[in-house]
Amino acid sequence: MATSAKSDLYRLLPSLDEVLRELAELIRLEGHTTVADAARSVLVHLRAEISSGHLDIRSVEVAVQGIPQAVERELRQSLRPSLRSVINATGVILHTNLGRAPLGDATLQRMREIAGGYSNLEFDIEHGERGKRDSHTDKLFAKRRRRSRGLAG
Repeated sequence: MATSAKSDLYRLLPSLDEVLRELAELIRLEGHTTVADAARSVLVHLRAEISSGHLDIRSVEVAVQGIPQAVERELRQSLRPSLRSVINATGVILHTNLGRAPLGDATLQRMREIAGGYSNLEFDIEHGERGKRDSHTDKLFAKRRRRSRGLAG
């Protein structure tokens, strides 16, 4: 495709400001920066498609009409948590790429109790001063080491 033809196609694309004006309600719900980032991503993708010669004038016109929906899809995808539950069908119980062993119900309940409010994560109650977040697990690991060496803990 000739450079002049591509230039004509690029001119069909709206500016970021024009796109954002159409998405006022989405901006109100999700915030300007997040929506603007998604809109930029959609426009960059369209420019890349034009540059590679994959779009003709009719395809660009259709794509322009679908920009609001494409921005919303991009936004939803960008906000979706990256950490998800999966099924471990590998046959390996402690698979390093699939997290570690699932936590037991008692552990999860205790985590909910503590994480549902304020905690002394970085505060040493005994000394009344700032503490270290690792101190809680350090005590547990020290107990475990003593037990594994046959010492009372």
